[in-house]
Amino acid sequence: MAFLWHFTAVELKNTVLVTGTVLRNQTSIDKSPRSIFINAWNVLSSYRKKTYKGKSIRIETHAQTFTVETNKRGYFFKILPIDKLEDFKVFDEKHNHLSIEQIHPYYFKNLPAPVEVISDIDDTVIHSHTASALKRISTILFKRPKRRNKVLFSNVLLDFFDENQFRIAYLSKSESNLFGLITAIFRFNEIPSGPLFLTAYLKFKSLFKPKKGKHKVDFLHHLISNLPDKKFILIGDDTQKDMDIYAEIVNDYKSQIVKVFIRQTRFSIDQIQKEKWNTLQATGVACTYFQDDDDVEVEIENITALLNL
Repeated sequence: MAFLWHFTAVELKNTVLVTGTVLRNQTSIDKSPRSIFINAWNVLSSYRKKTYKGKSIRIETHAQTFTVETNKRGYFFKILPIDKLEDFKVFDEKHNHLSIEQIHPYYFKNLPAPVEVISDIDDTVIHSHTASALKRISTILFKRPKRRNKVLFSNVLLDFFDENQFRIAYLSKSESNLFGLITAIFRFNEIPSGPLFLTAYLKFKSLFKPKKGKHKVDFLHHLISNLPDKKFILIGDDTQKDMDIYAEIVNDYKSQIVKVFIRQTRFSIDQIQKEKWNTLQATGVACTYFQDDDDVEVEIENITALLNL
Protein backbone atom coordinates (compact mmCIF):
# COMPACT_ATOMS: atom_id res chain seq x y z
CA MET A 1 0.00 0.00 0.00
CA ALA A 2 1.18 3.52 -0.79
CA PHE A 3 2.72 5.54 2.06
CA LEU A 4 2.96 9.31 2.52
CA TRP A 5 6.62 9.89 3.30
CA HIS A 6 6.69 13.69 3.23
CA PHE A 7 3.56 15.86 3.02
CA THR A 8 3.36 19.65 3.25
CA ALA A 9 0.45 22.07 2.85
CA VAL A 10 1.06 25.82 2.99
CA GLU A 11 -1.62 28.50 2.90
CA LEU A 12 -0.83 31.26 0.42
CA LYS A 13 -3.13 34.11 -0.65
CA ASN A 14 -6.48 32.49 -1.55
CA THR A 15 -4.70 29.23 -2.43
CA VAL A 16 -2.99 26.32 -0.71
CA LEU A 17 0.26 24.80 -1.96
CA VAL A 18 0.48 21.03 -1.43
CA THR A 19 3.56 18.95 -2.06
CA GLY A 20 4.97 15.63 -0.98
CA THR A 21 6.49 12.27 -1.75
CA VAL A 22 4.69 8.93 -1.83
CA LEU A 23 6.46 5.59 -1.39
CA ARG A 24 5.15 2.17 -2.36
CA ASN A 25 5.48 0.68 1.11
CA GLN A 26 5.28 1.88 4.69
CA THR A 27 8.54 2.84 6.35
CA SER A 28 9.71 4.51 9.54
CA ILE A 29 9.99 8.31 9.36
CA ASP A 30 11.26 8.99 12.88
CA LYS A 31 15.02 8.65 12.54
CA SER A 32 16.56 8.68 16.03
CA PRO A 33 19.32 6.04 15.70
CA ARG A 34 21.12 4.70 18.76
CA SER A 35 24.46 4.31 16.99
CA ILE A 36 26.35 5.71 14.02
CA PHE A 37 26.01 2.37 12.23
CA ILE A 38 22.22 2.40 12.51
CA ASN A 39 22.30 6.00 11.31
CA ALA A 40 24.34 5.00 8.26
CA TRP A 41 21.99 2.10 7.57
CA ASN A 42 18.94 4.36 7.80
CA VAL A 43 20.44 6.80 5.32
CA LEU A 44 21.62 4.17 2.84
CA SER A 45 18.38 2.18 3.00
CA SER A 46 16.36 5.31 2.19
CA TYR A 47 17.83 5.21 -1.32
CA ARG A 48 16.50 1.68 -1.87
CA LYS A 49 12.85 2.56 -1.31
CA LYS A 50 10.51 2.33 -4.28
CA THR A 51 8.37 5.35 -5.04
CA TYR A 52 4.69 5.46 -5.96
CA LYS A 53 5.38 6.91 -9.40
CA GLY A 54 2.98 8.01 -12.12
CA LYS A 55 -0.10 7.56 -9.92
CA SER A 56 -3.09 9.67 -8.91
CA ILE A 57 -3.44 10.99 -5.37
CA ARG A 58 -6.78 12.40 -4.17
CA ILE A 59 -7.10 15.12 -1.54
CA GLU A 60 -10.65 15.29 -0.26
CA THR A 61 -12.33 17.92 1.90
CA HIS A 62 -15.97 17.90 3.02
CA ALA A 63 -16.89 19.92 -0.09
CA GLN A 64 -14.23 19.37 -2.76
CA THR A 65 -11.92 16.76 -4.21
CA PHE A 66 -8.56 17.53 -5.81
CA THR A 67 -6.45 15.12 -7.84
CA VAL A 68 -2.67 15.37 -8.13
CA GLU A 69 -0.26 13.16 -10.07
CA THR A 70 3.01 11.77 -8.76
CA ASN A 71 5.98 11.94 -11.13
CA LYS A 72 8.61 9.27 -11.77
CA ARG A 73 10.12 10.00 -8.36
CA GLY A 74 6.84 9.68 -6.48
CA TYR A 75 6.72 13.45 -6.03
CA PHE A 76 3.68 15.69 -6.40
CA PHE A 77 3.14 19.44 -6.36
CA LYS A 78 0.01 21.52 -6.87
CA ILE A 79 -1.46 24.88 -5.89
CA LEU A 80 -5.10 24.33 -4.97
CA PRO A 81 -7.72 27.06 -5.59
CA ILE A 82 -8.95 27.06 -2.01
CA ASP A 83 -8.40 29.42 0.96
CA LYS A 84 -7.85 26.71 3.57
CA LEU A 85 -7.48 22.95 3.50
CA GLU A 86 -9.59 21.88 6.47
CA ASP A 87 -10.72 18.40 7.54
CA PHE A 88 -9.03 16.80 4.56
CA LYS A 89 -8.00 13.24 3.80
CA VAL A 90 -5.56 11.80 1.28
CA PHE A 91 -6.22 8.66 -0.78
CA ASP A 92 -4.15 6.62 -3.21
CA GLU A 93 -5.24 5.35 -6.62
CA LYS A 94 -6.88 2.28 -5.07
CA HIS A 95 -8.95 4.45 -2.70
CA ASN A 96 -6.82 3.54 0.33
CA HIS A 97 -6.64 6.24 2.96
CA LEU A 98 -3.08 7.57 3.37
CA SER A 99 -2.53 8.73 6.93
CA ILE A 100 0.03 11.47 7.64
CA GLU A 101 2.33 9.90 10.22
CA GLN A 102 5.25 12.32 10.20
CA ILE A 103 6.32 14.03 13.42
CA HIS A 104 7.26 17.27 11.67
CA PRO A 105 4.20 19.55 11.20
CA TYR A 106 2.58 19.31 7.77
CA TYR A 107 0.05 22.17 7.69
CA PHE A 108 1.13 25.81 7.85
CA LYS A 109 -1.36 28.65 8.13
CA ASN A 110 -0.91 32.06 6.54
CA LEU A 111 0.15 34.11 9.57
CA PRO A 112 -0.85 37.78 9.99
CA ALA A 113 2.77 39.00 10.14
CA PRO A 114 3.69 41.10 7.06
CA VAL A 115 7.06 39.36 6.66
CA GLU A 116 7.94 35.78 5.70
CA VAL A 117 11.35 34.15 5.96
CA ILE A 118 12.82 31.66 3.49
CA SER A 119 16.01 29.90 4.55
CA ASP A 120 18.39 27.35 3.15
CA ILE A 121 19.28 24.47 5.52
CA ASP A 122 22.68 22.93 4.82
CA ASP A 123 25.51 25.16 6.08
CA THR A 124 22.98 27.90 6.72
CA VAL A 125 20.98 26.44 9.61
CA ILE A 126 23.02 23.29 10.33
CA HIS A 127 26.67 22.50 9.65
CA SER A 128 26.73 20.09 6.69
CA HIS A 129 30.10 20.68 4.96
CA THR A 130 28.57 20.80 1.48
CA ALA A 131 31.74 22.34 0.03
CA SER A 132 33.41 18.91 0.38
CA ALA A 133 31.45 15.96 -1.05
CA LEU A 134 33.43 13.45 1.02
CA LYS A 135 32.96 15.35 4.29
CA ARG A 136 29.25 15.93 3.57
CA ILE A 137 28.62 12.23 2.96
CA SER A 138 30.63 11.29 6.04
CA THR A 139 28.60 13.74 8.15
CA ILE A 140 25.26 12.44 6.85
CA LEU A 141 26.24 8.79 7.38
CA PHE A 142 28.17 8.83 10.63
CA LYS A 143 26.93 11.78 12.64
CA ARG A 144 23.64 11.09 14.39
CA PRO A 145 20.94 13.81 14.39
CA LYS A 146 21.45 14.68 18.05
CA ARG A 147 25.17 15.18 17.39
CA ARG A 148 24.69 17.56 14.46
CA ASN A 149 25.53 21.17 15.22
CA LYS A 150 23.45 24.18 14.30
CA VAL A 151 24.78 27.51 13.03
CA LEU A 152 24.33 29.73 16.07
CA PHE A 153 24.06 33.11 14.29
CA SER A 154 21.37 31.83 11.92
CA ASN A 155 19.44 30.12 14.67
CA VAL A 156 19.35 33.22 16.88
CA LEU A 157 17.88 35.04 13.88
CA LEU A 158 15.34 32.26 13.30
CA ASP A 159 14.31 32.29 16.98
CA PHE A 160 13.80 36.07 16.73
CA PHE A 161 11.66 35.69 13.60
CA ASP A 162 9.69 32.88 15.20
CA GLU A 163 9.03 34.94 18.33
CA ASN A 164 7.68 37.72 16.09
CA GLN A 165 5.42 35.16 14.35
CA PHE A 166 7.12 35.39 10.97
CA ARG A 167 6.44 32.16 9.10
CA ILE A 168 9.70 30.43 8.21
CA ALA A 169 10.01 28.14 5.17
CA TYR A 170 13.07 25.95 4.67
CA LEU A 171 14.22 25.40 1.11
CA SER A 172 16.98 22.86 0.52
CA LYS A 173 18.63 21.00 -2.34
CA SER A 174 18.84 17.95 -0.07
CA GLU A 175 16.71 15.14 -1.42
CA SER A 176 13.47 13.95 0.17
CA ASN A 177 15.20 10.66 1.12
CA LEU A 178 16.68 12.63 4.04
CA PHE A 179 13.34 13.96 5.31
CA GLY A 180 13.40 11.80 8.45
CA LEU A 181 17.03 12.68 9.16
CA ILE A 182 16.47 16.43 8.67
CA THR A 183 13.36 16.54 10.85
CA ALA A 184 15.21 14.68 13.62
CA ILE A 185 18.03 17.24 13.43
CA PHE A 186 15.46 20.04 13.70
CA ARG A 187 13.87 18.37 16.72
CA PHE A 188 17.09 17.75 18.63
CA ASN A 189 18.37 21.28 17.95
CA GLU A 190 14.99 22.94 18.66
CA ILE A 191 15.02 24.75 15.33
CA PRO A 192 11.73 26.62 14.67
CA SER A 193 9.25 24.55 12.66
CA GLY A 194 8.30 25.49 9.13
CA PRO A 195 7.50 23.86 5.80
CA LEU A 196 10.37 21.78 4.44
CA PHE A 197 10.77 21.95 0.67
CA LEU A 198 13.26 19.29 -0.42
CA THR A 199 14.21 18.04 -3.87
CA ALA A 200 12.51 14.94 -5.20
CA TYR A 201 13.41 11.42 -4.05
CA LEU A 202 16.62 9.95 -5.54
CA LYS A 203 17.75 6.42 -6.24
CA PHE A 204 21.21 5.44 -4.99
CA LYS A 205 22.78 5.50 -8.46
CA SER A 206 21.45 9.03 -8.95
CA LEU A 207 23.69 10.28 -6.13
CA PHE A 208 26.65 10.17 -8.50
CA LYS A 209 24.85 12.26 -11.13
CA PRO A 210 22.17 14.13 -9.25
CA LYS A 211 19.79 16.18 -11.41
CA LYS A 212 18.16 18.58 -9.01
CA GLY A 213 17.31 21.20 -11.60
CA LYS A 214 15.93 24.60 -10.61
CA HIS A 215 14.27 23.37 -7.44
CA LYS A 216 15.12 26.41 -5.31
CA VAL A 217 14.36 28.99 -7.98
CA ASP A 218 11.01 27.42 -8.81
CA PHE A 219 9.88 27.27 -5.19
CA LEU A 220 10.95 30.85 -4.52
CA HIS A 221 8.88 32.00 -7.50
CA HIS A 222 5.85 29.99 -6.33
CA LEU A 223 6.01 31.28 -2.77
CA ILE A 224 6.72 34.94 -3.47
CA SER A 225 4.40 35.39 -6.45
CA ASN A 226 1.51 33.79 -4.56
CA LEU A 227 2.01 36.02 -1.52
CA PRO A 228 1.99 39.46 -3.22
CA ASP A 229 1.08 41.31 -0.03
CA LYS A 230 4.06 39.93 1.95
CA LYS A 231 7.69 41.04 2.32
CA PHE A 232 10.49 38.46 2.44
CA ILE A 233 13.80 37.88 4.18
CA LEU A 234 16.11 35.35 2.50
CA ILE A 235 18.87 33.43 4.32
CA GLY A 236 21.55 31.33 2.64
CA ASP A 237 25.29 30.64 2.47
CA ASP A 238 28.17 30.93 0.03
CA THR A 239 28.89 27.23 -0.62
CA GLN A 240 26.47 26.59 -3.47
CA LYS A 241 24.38 28.95 -5.59
CA ASP A 242 22.40 30.86 -2.99
CA MET A 243 23.91 34.23 -3.90
CA ASP A 244 23.20 33.70 -7.62
CA ILE A 245 19.66 32.54 -6.95
CA TYR A 246 18.87 35.30 -4.49
CA ALA A 247 20.25 37.99 -6.84
CA GLU A 248 17.91 36.68 -9.55
CA ILE A 249 14.94 36.61 -7.17
CA VAL A 250 15.63 40.12 -5.84
CA ASN A 251 15.69 41.47 -9.40
CA ASP A 252 12.37 39.74 -10.13
CA TYR A 253 10.67 40.84 -6.88
CA LYS A 254 12.41 44.08 -5.91
CA SER A 255 9.46 45.45 -3.94
CA GLN A 256 9.05 42.31 -1.83
CA ILE A 257 12.59 41.36 -0.75
CA VAL A 258 13.67 43.49 2.21
CA LYS A 259 16.78 41.67 3.43
CA VAL A 260 19.22 38.94 2.42
CA PHE A 261 21.61 37.15 4.79
CA ILE A 262 24.55 35.11 3.46
CA ARG A 263 26.71 33.01 5.76
CA GLN A 264 30.47 32.97 5.09
CA THR A 265 31.43 29.31 5.44
CA ARG A 266 35.21 29.60 5.14
CA PHE A 267 37.88 31.73 6.81
CA SER A 268 38.48 33.71 3.62
CA ILE A 269 36.39 34.73 0.61
CA ASP A 270 37.73 33.76 -2.81
CA GLN A 271 37.38 35.79 -6.00
CA ILE A 272 34.31 33.91 -7.24
CA GLN A 273 32.48 34.52 -3.98
CA LYS A 274 33.46 38.19 -4.05
CA GLU A 275 31.99 38.53 -7.55
CA LYS A 276 28.76 36.81 -6.49
CA TRP A 277 28.52 39.05 -3.42
CA ASN A 278 29.09 42.17 -5.53
CA THR A 279 26.32 41.07 -7.90
CA LEU A 280 23.95 40.56 -4.98
CA GLN A 281 24.81 43.95 -3.51
CA ALA A 282 24.28 45.58 -6.91
CA THR A 283 20.60 44.65 -6.75
CA GLY A 284 20.19 47.33 -4.09
CA VAL A 285 18.70 45.03 -1.47
CA ALA A 286 19.87 45.33 2.15
CA CYS A 287 22.21 42.38 2.66
CA THR A 288 24.61 41.02 5.27
CA TYR A 289 27.55 38.66 4.68
CA PHE A 290 28.01 37.23 8.16
CA GLN A 291 30.49 35.01 9.97
CA ASP A 292 29.53 32.66 12.79
CA ASP A 293 31.05 34.84 15.50
CA ASP A 294 29.52 38.14 14.33
CA ASP A 295 27.34 40.07 16.80
CA VAL A 296 23.84 38.85 15.97
CA GLU A 297 22.21 41.21 18.46
CA VAL A 298 23.37 44.19 16.42
CA GLU A 299 21.79 42.63 13.34
CA ILE A 300 18.53 42.04 15.19
CA GLU A 301 18.50 45.72 16.15
CA ASN A 302 19.02 46.63 12.49
CA ILE A 303 16.16 44.37 11.40
CA THR A 304 13.89 45.79 14.08
CA ALA A 305 14.57 49.31 12.77
CA LEU A 306 14.24 48.23 9.13
CA LEU A 307 10.83 46.61 9.70
CA ASN A 308 9.61 49.09 12.35
CA LEU A 309 8.96 46.30 14.84
